[in-house]
Amino acid sequence: MDKTRAFAEFETFYSLFRPLTPYGRIYREARPFFSDPAALKTEYDLAAAAGVFIAARRERGDRLRFHLRNIPALDLSQQALCSGPGLFLARKFLANARDIFTLLPAALRARFAARWQSGDLLALLNKGGSGEAFHIADAYAPELAAERSGIAACDAGLKRLRERRLKSLRELWGLDFSDRDFLVVEEKAAAKFSASPDLFAEPFDGAHVTVKPVYGPEYMEAAAERERLRAREQELEAGIIKKLAAAVAAEKDLIEGYIAAITKIDIAAERARLAAELRLTRPLIHKYPAPVRLLKARFLPLELKLQAAGLKYTPLTAVFKRRVNVIYGSNMGGKTVVLKTLAFLQLAAQSGFFTPAAAFETCLFDSAAFIGGAEMETAGGLSGFGLEMNDFAGTHGRLKSNNVLILMDEFARTTNSEEATALLSAILEDLGEKKRAFSFLATHFSGLRAGKDSASFKMRGFDTAAFNDYFCAKPAAGLDEKLKMINRFMRYEVLEGAAGEEARDAIKIAGILGVARPVIKRAQELLEENK
Repeated sequence: MDKTRAFAEFETFYSLFRPLTPYGRIYREARPFFSDPAALKTEYDLAAAAGVFIAARRERGDRLRFHLRNIPALDLSQQALCSGPGLFLARKFLANARDIFTLLPAALRARFAARWQSGDLLALLNKGGSGEAFHIADAYAPELAAERSGIAACDAGLKRLRERRLKSLRELWGLDFSDRDFLVVEEKAAAKFSASPDLFAEPFDGAHVTVKPVYGPEYMEAAAERERLRAREQELEAGIIKKLAAAVAAEKDLIEGYIAAITKIDIAAERARLAAELRLTRPLIHKYPAPVRLLKARFLPLELKLQAAGLKYTPLTAVFKRRVNVIYGSNMGGKTVVLKTLAFLQLAAQSGFFTPAAAFETCLFDSAAFIGGAEMETAGGLSGFGLEMNDFAGTHGRLKSNNVLILMDEFARTTNSEEATALLSAILEDLGEKKRAFSFLATHFSGLRAGKDSASFKMRGFDTAAFNDYFCAKPAAGLDEKLKMINRFMRYEVLEGAAGEEARDAIKIAGILGVARPVIKRAQELLEENK
């Protein structure tokens, strides 16, 4: 599947799929590929329902996205819950889950199994704060409030004792300990207060000493009382945290249900967003095998590139009724784009997305395989031809138990044409006999024998008459202009019933791209001689 995704440039589209919750992002990374029609129908239905809701209620749709974005990743382990941060995340999750469910109409909540049942638990956690705040509040236990009141009284007493002692030291010795725990003074200057019981001095270096205030027995007793109260506070807090953690853990099954519902909502809303922004339509899925029908299908990566370059894009309209399909055409004629469009739409459809087409009808496959382009790879010393044969053998083996969509682009082009034609013909005949194979071959080889359960197509190709009327023997200046000219006069249409016809556009295109006129003229002469 990785090669098929790469061939179809599917990541260009998939990178636009951006779920908002951590659970949606986990789903995204799993890259699900649906081969069960009932499961896929559920995905389509949820995306369609989310799309209707968001389109009809823009403000609610925006609020939905806000709360989805605020859903945290929740750790429901005992260790995580028995902490302030763990309980804060639980409260944050529940608060946003409640708001998400509340935004949805009752019928839509039922579709997503989004049933809110944790009002009491959220109210309990809300005693510790709302929004982005959470703490073990006094409201959780009367005795906790008493301990904290005692701590506050100790703090006030300690502050008064400290201020009193520091004032005395300023008045007696001129030492200002404001905002300081110690002072560094010259050893000679420190001699005058070295015997004071209110100060503690110790060497700093050869010429200086460090001087610290001594606060006295009353201060130390108050500090000890505070430590006792603080220990009791921590003990009470630990007990409350344990009870809150137990309350959250008691609703673990409910929370996991909320996570499942929120994941579905997140994914459906994101699929609906893409459908609206990219003009995607719901595919129609038939039982395997079934014809593949495309009406104004768009290969999005190429469409975007051509738009950026100021070139026109021709959507694909075609019907493939047979399980073996051979597409003939010249280089730059669009036959590879036909395969890419098929692969792209099939991957999108079986990944749960709507597709970029006015209509797309297909059936489901257990997997998809792309074979081609192997001359760009190396693996264990195999040549490009060897890699293609290895890939085909592996795909062929899967046909024993899987329905496989097979896409072959210029298969066997790295060997001589005579052997390639014989091998391709044998492979196509074999695939025609394999009921689990649904295959497409794009090739420039002519005269292939594909068997009875096959269909042949040809790219319409270069419009010579229109080109001659326009060109008037004046070549295009730069490469961009030459490419625009090819794009202008290349007809990217699929014509059925072209078995054995050879593509005759290569010499014309070579001429447009700047190959010397004498070379082009001689090539045309040789072509005529060989007819």
